[in-house]
Amino acid sequence: MTVIDQVSELTEFNELKEFMNDPDLDEALDLIVKLISKPDVPSMKALELIVKLQALSAKFAMLARYYTSFEKGTDASKKKNVYYSIADAIDKLAAAVKYSVRTGY
Repeated sequence: MTVIDQVSELTEFNELKEFMNDPDLDEALDLIVKLISKPDVPSMKALELIVKLQALSAKFAMLARYYTSFEKGTDASKKKNVYYSIADAIDKLAAAVKYSVRTGY
C-alpha cells in the first residue's frame, strides 16, 4: 500500500468517525489502524484485544439491529449499514487474532 493510499484510507476513516459520532466506533477504527501498522500482537495483549474486539462487535451488531428496527430515514439507513459492516469486520478480525494466538504466530 502506498503512502497516498494510506492517507486516503485515514481520511475516509475520519469522515466515517464524524458521520457516526460514536466513540466506540472511533476506538474500533483506531485498533484497526494499529493492527494494520503493527500486526504482531503479544499473546498476553492478544487476549485482552480479543475480548475488546468481540465486545465492540456485539455492540455494533445490536446497534445495527436497532437502526434496522426502530430508526428510519437516510442517515439511519447509512448508520445501519455501517454498523452491520463494522460488526462483521471486527468479528473476523477477532477470529484472526484468536487464530494467531492458537498457532503462536
